[in-house]
Amino acid sequence: MKCLLPFVLAAGLATTLFAQDEIAQAKSLIQNGRCAEAVAPLQKLYKSSFRKPAGEKAAVMLAECYMRDHKRDEALKLSSRFLEYYVNSAYRERMELANAIVMAERGNVYEGVESMLRILAYTKNPAAKSRTKDVAIQTIAASLLTADQLQALLEKYPVDKDVIGWLQLQIGRECQNSRRYRAARYWYKKVLAGGVAENLSNTAQRGLESLEGQGAGMPTVLVLAPLSGDFAEFGAAAIQGVILAHEKAGLQGKVNLRVADTRADAAQALLRTQQAVNQDSIVAVIGPIMSAPAATVAAWLGSNFQNIPMLTPTATDDGIAKMGPNIFQVNITMDNLAKSIADFATKCLSIREFAVLSPLGGYGASMSQSFTQAVERRGGSVVAFRNYEEGRPDYKTEFSLLRDVRFKQLNRRQNIARGAADLDAVNAKERRFYMQDSTFNIPGIFIPATNPGDAGLMAGQVAFNKISGVLLGASGWYGRELLIQGKRQVDSSYFSVPAMDMDGNNENLKKFVGDFKERWGDEPGEDKVSGLSYDAANIVFSSLAKKPNSLTNAINNTANFPSVYGEIKFKRGVNINAKIVTVNKGKFETVEGCPAK
Repeated sequence: MKCLLPFVLAAGLATTLFAQDEIAQAKSLIQNGRCAEAVAPLQKLYKSSFRKPAGEKAAVMLAECYMRDHKRDEALKLSSRFLEYYVNSAYRERMELANAIVMAERGNVYEGVESMLRILAYTKNPAAKSRTKDVAIQTIAASLLTADQLQALLEKYPVDKDVIGWLQLQIGRECQNSRRYRAARYWYKKVLAGGVAENLSNTAQRGLESLEGQGAGMPTVLVLAPLSGDFAEFGAAAIQGVILAHEKAGLQGKVNLRVADTRADAAQALLRTQQAVNQDSIVAVIGPIMSAPAATVAAWLGSNFQNIPMLTPTATDDGIAKMGPNIFQVNITMDNLAKSIADFATKCLSIREFAVLSPLGGYGASMSQSFTQAVERRGGSVVAFRNYEEGRPDYKTEFSLLRDVRFKQLNRRQNIARGAADLDAVNAKERRFYMQDSTFNIPGIFIPATNPGDAGLMAGQVAFNKISGVLLGASGWYGRELLIQGKRQVDSSYFSVPAMDMDGNNENLKKFVGDFKERWGDEPGEDKVSGLSYDAANIVFSSLAKKPNSLTNAINNTANFPSVYGEIKFKRGVNINAKIVTVNKGKFETVEGCPAK
């Protein structure tokens, strides 16, 4: 082995010198404009020595030759492989720029520019920074990106004063091209305030001068929805509904839609709203679709911009519409549903005593609280309350506790009737008899189940545990599973739902489903997000068509609006159009007025 070592070292040195000579020759050919002739030796060296310094350098030169010869597929494949393998290469900026240029040339302009700005954010190489900056500005100035894309890049990579200036200038140009003149002025002024190069400043000044006498331009409707994160699916459905309404109203080129991603986060939703209102000619806001972001945006708009109406399609928390006269909740709130069934039970069924069986969770807690308050305001009282965990097969413990509470109430009343001194005195024998064999009557039993299946199961549990009374619920009851699970036990039960045609002959709903499927290739989801967003958009667009002095007043002064699921009636910003539904011989029926006694 020792005698072979000098030979091996000599062979390795010869190979290295040969590779260096090949690199030098290829470099000379490229410098003399003969890139095509350099490709073959570079390919050979790249394939044979990819993991060695010479192969590393050959790969970079070869990728740049591919680009000069417009061989984009080869350049993209080579640069992607290089970047994946050489994490810490001295040539990484050059190869990443080559990769970014190819992406932009192949039509992925946003991804290409984003890669260029990422290089500017991390590189310490002055030459790489200068070259990347020049290419990034050229690509940005080519007007290949939308205003939304440009603004997203601006927020993610504020890396260089001149690049920022060009992004702002192009946003201004895009806004001007779409006749959003207020927004265009905003961005041109941002360029002028940025201390940019003279040529860029002069271009922005000319842009401002071209807008003289143009006014605010096209009205813009801001749409707030979560387009990323856990709730992105709901956000996409909301956007589909709004776009469909926009197209059906024939408002393309007349009313602009500005879509902003809230990420279902209250702070993000407020930031996007403030940006839009400060930058653009916002005339209305549709969204947010989640209650927490909706409440945050409503508080700000209700305090500062009451001329801009905000319609949240789906938020159901109570109190959002109270944030201002310009805030509207299209969906029926949980509070309103609870009030509706409480009002029906006390006025139409003359019930004054209620038990509440509340499922654990935010929905059950909110519904139970609202129902209790509504009952008490109408002269009734909740005499028994129990929480339960949905989905369990048996609730004997919960019902035993409920029966015990009811026994104590009835026992005290019996002692009052007897004139007993101790109202809580209990005859042990009577108590044992009642607890074992008697059916306890509680006139009204409110169970705000979150879904029809659980509502049906709880109805059966009520009867099985020898408790009688009128079963009451809310929108979570409505569905075929209630009839399957509850069987005869749910006959003559009552629950509140958002107003809708229960007989299946809702022509507005049929048309919406057909239009939605034609536009998007699939039917709208059962969660109603797209339909309620479609309704919110139509309220805005139909009100805008009247050219009112105040859009907020126009919505407030309209008695009702046709919608996908039934009429929408606003009272102080809340849709109050709820209905009471009952089950009669295994079928759902809408209750009109009070039932005959």
